[in-house]
Amino acid sequence: MTVEKMKVATEAKAATSIKPFWSDVKKHIPGDADLSEMTDDRIRSNKNFTRLYPLLKDGVIDLLGAKLCWSNDPVQIVPKSVHGNLQFGDIGGIIRIRDALRARVRGEYSRVVYPYFSEDPALPDEGGRLGLWAMQQALTELDPNDMRIIDILRRTFFSPQTTPLRGNEEIAFRENYISLVAEWERLKLE
Repeated sequence: MTVEKMKVATEAKAATSIKPFWSDVKKHIPGDADLSEMTDDRIRSNKNFTRLYPLLKDGVIDLLGAKLCWSNDPVQIVPKSVHGNLQFGDIGGIIRIRDALRARVRGEYSRVVYPYFSEDPALPDEGGRLGLWAMQQALTELDPNDMRIIDILRRTFFSPQTTPLRGNEEIAFRENYISLVAEWERLKLE
């Protein structure tokens, strides 16, 4: 197996192992459980989480502290996660948005948050912008201005206000998608 194939396989496995952590975050935000305790429990149950989960926990706690310390707004997690699909029929692609967190703040407005967990690379501004565009296209029943992406390990937020769309997102997204599919096909042949 090549180094590239191993990296793809490792990232796919890591993405699957992050679901329990994201579930714990959803319990922590409204105060239903303590993220530190849940992280310790996860690590005790699976030693594979020993390195990454504490980093993610610290990132989430720092992000929440930075956002909530100046506003102190009550946050209510909407129990049903947000899901949607963005289809590119002409190129045979489907982008799935799964398990996005939806929160009501002060009972006045919503936020729809999708996490970026990858250690490498950091999510660049273009990636945040394209991700927001994809969320807006896939989650059409929600307000596009409520969409957020967080790069947990870098403690960075992307929103339509901080990373405004430029109008070329569909073209850029398609080009990136086609390039990734071609690379995946090349790797499968090795």
